[in-house]
Amino acid sequence: MGGYYNKQEIEELKNADKEYFLHPFSSIEEVLENGPKIIERGYGARVYDIEGNEYIDAFAGLWYSNIGHGREEVIETARDQMSRLEAYHCFTGFSNVPVIRLAEKVSKKVPVKKAKVFFAGSGSEANDSLFKIARLYWSARGMDNKDWIISRNKGYHGVGYGSIQATRFPKYHKGFEPYPPGYAFIDAPYCYYCPWDKAASRCSLECADALEEKIDELGEENVAAFIAEPVIGAGGIIVPPPGYYEKIREVCTRRSVLFIADEVVTGFGRTGKDFGIEHWNGVIPDAMTLAKGITSGYVPLGAAVISDEIFQALKSLDQFYHGFTYSGHPLACRVALKNIEILERENLKDNARKMGERLVEGLNALNSKYIGEVRGSGLITAIELVKDRSTKEKFEKPINHDVFNLAYKNGVIVRALDVDLIGISPPLIIKKQDVDRIIDVLGAAIEQCAIY
Repeated sequence: MGGYYNKQEIEELKNADKEYFLHPFSSIEEVLENGPKIIERGYGARVYDIEGNEYIDAFAGLWYSNIGHGREEVIETARDQMSRLEAYHCFTGFSNVPVIRLAEKVSKKVPVKKAKVFFAGSGSEANDSLFKIARLYWSARGMDNKDWIISRNKGYHGVGYGSIQATRFPKYHKGFEPYPPGYAFIDAPYCYYCPWDKAASRCSLECADALEEKIDELGEENVAAFIAEPVIGAGGIIVPPPGYYEKIREVCTRRSVLFIADEVVTGFGRTGKDFGIEHWNGVIPDAMTLAKGITSGYVPLGAAVISDEIFQALKSLDQFYHGFTYSGHPLACRVALKNIEILERENLKDNARKMGERLVEGLNALNSKYIGEVRGSGLITAIELVKDRSTKEKFEKPINHDVFNLAYKNGVIVRALDVDLIGISPPLIIKKQDVDRIIDVLGAAIEQCAIY
């Protein structure tokens, strides 16, 4: 399939990219040397670069394209909303029809009790908002000392000046200091490389006990909230063991600490359920953050969801002094409503479960000595790359970036994650033949890169 641009235009665009654009989360040197990968259009589970090459989008952009690219009814919905009201703010009591309808829809869908919904522009903004709200909640209740936010090593919660402190990747912090105080951390429930050197079948959930130990260290009177991704995303697609969040919930309740579920990646069907936390029986968070799948990336949108208990405390204040220019943007909210309608109508969470099972089974069937573990939930899957499967020894020089590049050359876009991992997270509309193609391409790429 040919592109719309001739060779001269393509070269001019690549040069202009290098000259004027600062890429997020990219090697500046590599972009300047090799040029950008310019994606020009997308349809379904596929995207096409400016030269007309076709790729299976096996990472759904950045975890977000749940309903796939180019859905005409979403485009028409956006066009209709822009013809009515392209934008309007929600400060000083203003509102609009789409934000009201979306707040109602989200409130009834999430597991948070009698939820109230605040809208932001991204997951980072939503998490920054909840960190402020958590502290404001305790302050409104006369407990100004409850400031500390606890997160986990390998957790990703955004890159705002507050949310980056809850994000635990050392290289994300280097050179950006100083950061605001009031953040503490515990180890992740990383069963493959357990920080407590326990086997998953023979542990006592020391990973969950670590939260109470940290609360004791900081003092219960000083801790505002604990935040966790139900399935850790960028930190390695780590699925906590059974019983983990039940124990976390019990500790948070007993020790008067708010539990925030960061569902930016796992929300809206990706794990095979509406929300990732629903895989742990009866666990109800006090607050949640949403983004990505709420609009499938068609328009940026994030949301901070709070319980009625938190809302009642905020109601006692003279005013809620927090918000963004685009909080409750009518175009974004209208698109989100149509996106959620499609997710529900096509039962895409069920397809995520089925295709996720097929993906894991197929990757395990490769029986590669360089695949230490395949893990995930629904259509969020990781391949743990190792030099020696029996000892879990890692390669001296990680090969995941080489695997990513080779897979890309062969028409499959995945993501190289930290500590020599490959992340796979395709649109929830993906079909069997595309899943099988992902397996074949990655299997061949891993073998080739491991040898060389």
